[in-house]
Amino acid sequence: MRVLVFTALVVAAAATNNFFQLPTPYSYECSNNQCRRVERSLSRQQRSLGECQLTCGRYGSLWPKPTGDVRISPDVVRFNPYNMRVTKIAASNQRLTNMLRDATGYFTRNIHQYHPDFPESQKTPYTEDQKEIFTAREMFNQEFDQLRSFQEREQQQSFRRLPQSHPNRQQTNTEFSPFTDTYENWERYSPFMNQKYNAGIERNVVNLEITVTSPEVRQNIDTDESYNLVIQTLDDKTTVTILAPTYAGARHALETLSQLITYDEDKNSLMVVKNARITDKPAYKYRGLMLDTGRNYYTKEELMSLLDAMSQNKMNIFHWHLTDASAFPLYSTRVPQMAYYGAYSPRKMYYPEDIQNIVEYARHRGIIVIPEIDGPAHTGAGWEWGEKEGKGKMVLCTNKYLNDQPWYSVSKEPLNGQLNPVNPEVYNVLGELYRDLVEYFDPEMVHFGGDDVSFRCWNSADEIQQFFANNNREATSRENFELWNTYQSNAFSKLQEAAEGRKITPIIHSSSFARNYVDKETYVIQLTESANDSMIAEYVNNGFKVIFSNPDQWRLDCAGTSWLGEKAESCPNVTPTWRNFYDRANSPLDMLYNLGVSNARSEIPVESQQQSAAERIPREAVWGGTATLWSFETDGKSIQSKTWPKVSALAERLWSDPHSTSRTSYEAPQKRLNVQRQRMVSRGIDADPLQPEYCMHDETACYSQEEYQLRSTIPQ
Repeated sequence: MRVLVFTALVVAAAATNNFFQLPTPYSYECSNNQCRRVERSLSRQQRSLGECQLTCGRYGSLWPKPTGDVRISPDVVRFNPYNMRVTKIAASNQRLTNMLRDATGYFTRNIHQYHPDFPESQKTPYTEDQKEIFTAREMFNQEFDQLRSFQEREQQQSFRRLPQSHPNRQQTNTEFSPFTDTYENWERYSPFMNQKYNAGIERNVVNLEITVTSPEVRQNIDTDESYNLVIQTLDDKTTVTILAPTYAGARHALETLSQLITYDEDKNSLMVVKNARITDKPAYKYRGLMLDTGRNYYTKEELMSLLDAMSQNKMNIFHWHLTDASAFPLYSTRVPQMAYYGAYSPRKMYYPEDIQNIVEYARHRGIIVIPEIDGPAHTGAGWEWGEKEGKGKMVLCTNKYLNDQPWYSVSKEPLNGQLNPVNPEVYNVLGELYRDLVEYFDPEMVHFGGDDVSFRCWNSADEIQQFFANNNREATSRENFELWNTYQSNAFSKLQEAAEGRKITPIIHSSSFARNYVDKETYVIQLTESANDSMIAEYVNNGFKVIFSNPDQWRLDCAGTSWLGEKAESCPNVTPTWRNFYDRANSPLDMLYNLGVSNARSEIPVESQQQSAAERIPREAVWGGTATLWSFETDGKSIQSKTWPKVSALAERLWSDPHSTSRTSYEAPQKRLNVQRQRMVSRGIDADPLQPEYCMHDETACYSQEEYQLRSTIPQ
């Protein structure tokens, strides 16, 4: 194959290891769906840890586990990654074809990163710098020129020795052209580039064929994310066939394929399962992560890396909480004063090009970006310029206006502020911001925030008191809700104007206001109640579409928080672990069932619109769920370890919705999650370990006392 020619030509330049690598004395056996380390002399067959992990158990090391038919053969094929080729991309338009080509390039880079010697510094987002094309000549220019000079001299000498009548004497324009293959920039660092293999491995070829049936390139909440994946091996040819209705499904299939491949330490090659058949689709259509970039700033590269990690777990929603009371990092071309006064610094802003790059990067990872400009609470920074420009007070209760009152008299946390709902200029500015939002994000959905509204703030402000007095109204709770409704109605109207006729679905946090004022046919409710709160069932029974984000189990910033205010104090006493994120009791449908919605798990279709709310099946009302990360004590340097692999556990909960999380289950998720975490680390994600590494080498050795006792009662 081409790599043999390539290696032979640059043999003089090939680097050699300056150490002797000891062979391993161990092999691995699959026993009761778990890998166990044994001495090679005692093993019936020689098998590496990676091979055992790929093929042991029904799901091998797949994460999240598929929801349909899964068949994985116990055998593997070792191959040179340069002998994996994309031989077919069938798509109905060029845009989709280009996206699929990009997805296969991303997939190829990811499996190269499985090599332990791939430089950590090069495990960065798959951007244009990584995809820049070069030829082997450019990489090995000096060695190439020397070889070319030598080869030309040899050709000339051979040419002179030929008789005049020899046919080759007539080929005077023959061009010597090695190094004609092109490569992407990241391949400069791939340890596989110069790797030599034996003839058996070098013969094996892996062909990848992808067919996408829908022409749609734009992803929305109802996009069909299903796929079929087949791997068939005949002699030395392995064919991978992917069939999906949409780009998102094909991308998920490539992610699954990358989990059916791993590095073989013994042969220094890659290996893929010999035969497999997988049918898969997600249980929930909203599988999200919310990140707050208002309290602490994250670079574009850090956000792209987060999107990479999400895509590795088949998550499809990035809820971007752009702004908060502490900072307004969104640069608005229409209202530049917002970021000018509100960002931490000019270097800590999200400019239009940055945002569009992030949104496009997310689209290629199968992820929808939902932007949020919070209001009317969680505002402050960026809104205080109104008086300077004759627009009056646009924000109330910030430190500037508190007159030495403590923050906790009007807010749930420091760095407080709340928009002034009786100032018309607030809505004019919001309208311009929404126009920017539509232009930058081209969104299917927009989040309005809508949590933590403080009536104490409004009632303490002179502007609100004067408004009530002028309109013969009193500062009662009901009047404050009406004021909130005025704000939300005007804000949504401004978004609709900015959308210019295009439908954008509004999302808002649950609250007494949302429950009693917003239109259930228009809004989607993000639930912020704890898992056992009866209000959750009330939303569903009243016909709202909902997204679960129960803070007692799926909130990431509660890990050891020492921040001030009610939000920090509301964290559970016991820090949620990956098991809390995964637990069936935290499945959205099971939460509803436990709250008295008896048909939450029913699959019977709705036959009549006259059915009572209690009789209707809530599956369509339940979009899914999201983990939340408020950046009180998190920034770009700590986000990955705080997020992963906890959110990986949530990803399987929302993709697969497994019915059993018994600790005694033979296919308990722990062993697969250990492998998934290691796989993410190999691809540049700083995910925390769940156990000592030894627990991957002997998956039967790391049970708790309780688990041992439970397992002892089950026939082996």
